[in-house]
Amino acid sequence: MTLSTLTWFTLGAILIYLVAQDPKVFTWLVLQSKILSTEIQRRAFMIRHNPDMPWVRWEINRNANRLAKEIQKEFENR
Repeated sequence: MTLSTLTWFTLGAILIYLVAQDPKVFTWLVLQSKILSTEIQRRAFMIRHNPDMPWVRWEINRNANRLAKEIQKEFENR
C-alpha cells in the first residue's frame, strides 16, 4: 500500500469513527463540504468573469467590435 493510499484510508477511518461516536459530526461534515463547494464555485466564477483576465477583455473587445460594425452598417444604409 502506498503512502497516499494509507493516508486517505486513515483519514476516512478517523472520520467514520468520529461520525459513529457523535452524530452531530456528520451534520458538521455535510455543512463543511457545502461551504467548501460554494467557495470553490465562487472562486471559479471570479476567475472566469474577472475583467482583468485576458480572455474576458478579449470577449469584451470582440462584442464591442461586433456592435460597432453593426452600428456602422446602420449608418451607411441611411
